[in-house]
Amino acid sequence: MTQEYTRVTFIVSCSTTDTERVVIAGSDPALGGWDPLRRGVKLTESSHGLWSVTVSLRAGKRYEYKYYVVEKEDSDTATLFSKSPGPQSCRGETFDINRKLTTSGQAMEISDGEFNKSALGESRIKLIEKVVDQAERVLIIALYRLPIISQRDSDGNWSFDWDDDALYSTSVGFRKGIGSRKVLWVGILNTSFEVSDDEVPLIRKELFDKFQCYPLFIPKATLTKFYQGFCKGVLWPIFHTVNHVSDQNGHTSEFDDGLWKVYNEVNEVFAKAVIKLHEVGAMIWIHDYHLMVLPAYLRKQLSGAHIGFFLHIPWPSSEAYRILPMREKILAGLLSSSLIGFNLFDYTRHFLSACVRILNVQQESSRGTIGISYGGRHVVIRVSHIGIHPERFSDAISTSSVQEIQSRLREKYKGKFVLGGIDDLDFIKGISLKLEAFETLLESIQKYRDQVVLYQVAVPKAARVQERIRDEIRNRVKRINERFGTPHHTPVEYVENDIPFAERVALYRVTDALFLTPIRDGLNLIPYEYLISTEDSGNGQLILSEFIGCSRALSSALRLNPWSPKKLADSIDLVIQRDPQEVKGRHVADTNYVKSHTTEKWIESFLKDLETANEPVQNVLYLGLGLGIGKRLVEFAGYSRLSIAEVLKSYRSSDRRLFLLDYDGTLTSTASSSRMEHAWARPHDKAIGNLQRLADDRRNTIYILSGRTTEILESNFGDFRAIGIAGEHGFYYREPWDTEWKTQKNVELLDRSWIESVHKIMQSYTRRTDGSYIEVKSVGLVWHYADADPEFGIWQAKEMQQHLRDVLRGTEVEVIAGFGWLQVRYRAINKGTMVSRILGSMLQEPSFVLCIGDDRTDEDMFSYLDDHLEPTKSTVFTCTVGIQPSRARYYLRHSDEVVNLLGSLTTNELRSSVSSPEDVKTAIL
Repeated sequence: MTQEYTRVTFIVSCSTTDTERVVIAGSDPALGGWDPLRRGVKLTESSHGLWSVTVSLRAGKRYEYKYYVVEKEDSDTATLFSKSPGPQSCRGETFDINRKLTTSGQAMEISDGEFNKSALGESRIKLIEKVVDQAERVLIIALYRLPIISQRDSDGNWSFDWDDDALYSTSVGFRKGIGSRKVLWVGILNTSFEVSDDEVPLIRKELFDKFQCYPLFIPKATLTKFYQGFCKGVLWPIFHTVNHVSDQNGHTSEFDDGLWKVYNEVNEVFAKAVIKLHEVGAMIWIHDYHLMVLPAYLRKQLSGAHIGFFLHIPWPSSEAYRILPMREKILAGLLSSSLIGFNLFDYTRHFLSACVRILNVQQESSRGTIGISYGGRHVVIRVSHIGIHPERFSDAISTSSVQEIQSRLREKYKGKFVLGGIDDLDFIKGISLKLEAFETLLESIQKYRDQVVLYQVAVPKAARVQERIRDEIRNRVKRINERFGTPHHTPVEYVENDIPFAERVALYRVTDALFLTPIRDGLNLIPYEYLISTEDSGNGQLILSEFIGCSRALSSALRLNPWSPKKLADSIDLVIQRDPQEVKGRHVADTNYVKSHTTEKWIESFLKDLETANEPVQNVLYLGLGLGIGKRLVEFAGYSRLSIAEVLKSYRSSDRRLFLLDYDGTLTSTASSSRMEHAWARPHDKAIGNLQRLADDRRNTIYILSGRTTEILESNFGDFRAIGIAGEHGFYYREPWDTEWKTQKNVELLDRSWIESVHKIMQSYTRRTDGSYIEVKSVGLVWHYADADPEFGIWQAKEMQQHLRDVLRGTEVEVIAGFGWLQVRYRAINKGTMVSRILGSMLQEPSFVLCIGDDRTDEDMFSYLDDHLEPTKSTVFTCTVGIQPSRARYYLRHSDEVVNLLGSLTTNELRSSVSSPEDVKTAIL
């Protein structure tokens, strides 16, 4: 963070009930704008009665504030995922003088003593001048299960150790890759033992002191619903493109809303723990699909925090993902992260497609970086797969335990070709397809019946084992062994159990070809482990399903469709007969790849990106609505919600007022370019009435500036002679009390030769883009594609934009893009030049200006006013509708708020849309 901002930590002691919490409200939007009920900055209780929060404030600025005790919302889930009314009552500090603070330096700690006791001296302020070095930054890792093995003996004594097979068997490499960083792990304790309430503090202390782990203890019934019910029962199948439209009895599957509620409750438990451990400069790294809404809960409390998320499983196609009823909420939760990581570009592509189709947000690419702008923030998308820790496997080869098991297996399968497979006992792993292919091989090539062995390990996972799948596999194994086995030879060695690490390495060592056939899988690191375990011999070969993520990175692998048993059988025959020198050459290339893409390097690279990913949003000071399902969510430094009270106060004190109002999306309820909505969009009746009453006051000059044609504007405002109108972005205009339409430039003098060629280009794209259409204007053309397929429409618009820019280079027109439209217009004629003309026609410069718009074309107005009006002479309110990057100084969330604002000005009193108690105070003054 630059010195332009100071990170301020507020600390106060306050006794509250279970249904209450402490918030700050103060003189700046970053401190809630004196609105404790709706916008108060929430503090977190770090210990009994001690509350704190860290906020980024502009340096060198004076702030006033007080603490308030408010009712907790009925449900934080409701606050995040719906329009919760928020707390309904509060009590504030009652002393007359506000608490005061002038920010300076990089960080400050404000110890405000007890609630409602006036501790206002400078001694309570502590400057923290030390810059947090990157290597010293705390890293908080949140994952479902802690990488800890727990045991309890018969006397009730607990023992703990690191679980080297946690985190998809990358736990060792993960801990080494983190290096000397201070790391705190947050997750549930993976144990089958019941933990009593008396044991919790002792276990928590031991794990924190010895392993820097903060265990969470959640009731088993809740965890069952969370893990087996929602994570494995709902998310896992859909994310692996297995859609259970009907259950095992043939009945239509019904979604259980209760499971979604439990999923949020568990994520909230994680959030509270992470927030408790968080400190200035800390980074947060969240892992996997169990915690996809955790970033939203954290972002609500930790504005500006560096939050990374990595998904270890596939992201499904947008069509499969759309089945989820809570699809928008999961996407919005993930997009509260600073950095989102995926193993493969395919998964990234599907995720971006879901964002476009479900949330209507577009991706951005710059110098190899993919990002999404959402809710006023920029989220970086990263494609980089995890690896393994090679030394763990290469070091294990020489251990006595591995050597002993390896010798036994080699003796047992001496002279035979061993196919090996280690899979979870899960439908998606395709074990039945593998057995079918092996049976096909033995049927077709008789000599292999006593020469080839399939050693299949199926690891049962309690949450995913289906009896019918288990029975099918067992029956296939039994049939193959009965058909082709002899007293001295068993074709299929089937092990249905977990496999210890030493036995796993030993099996890799005796396996001539690894054989994996999932129908859908994530990265799958088994082939990586196999290659390193056989590096010294160089004899390992790979037969992999093309649906395994890592198969694309390993050039030696035979990549096949697992649904084709004949081709799989042929591939086995091929690897058996392959030349040993060719096998070794291929093996060396892939082994070098695995050794160069380790867990350690992946971690180092991810954390480096996470350290810088959040830079564009460091100025974010306050999140108004929490999660971010819509776009209108956050407030920025120098960019805050428009205070109706401030506007009203300035309006009352001025006798030369100018209103500059956009049409679509500002006076109408939609800015969509959907053809039907665009055609029927009309101003609110209240808006028309408010404008008419404002126009009756001769101190007011009102202009409506629109991209619409003069015909549409005449049909809506033709009878209001006191209102000025500008159509086609200011090319045509009609001044107040005038009936004649004028032009900024003589149409006859314009070079319009480009229109025909541009129209032909747009027509060609329209023919190829279902749902698109062309809007023809007198001096411009607009291509609308909001009704087209979202992804294809965006792609076509980008193609057309570049095409038109190439064609129109050197002309006096420009190509501009908006949400769902692409327009070609004259460069020198826009709403900004129209504002210049309006100001030039006024006898005196206005002392009050209210300018409101909602899209790219309105930025010309904001820019002109910002650059040309003296703040000492005119009070200017530039306001965008909806939070988005803008030259405007303020925002309103919706066109309804514009109507309320105009209504307040017509009655000269505050309406119900007043945003805070401070608005009332300002209005009275």
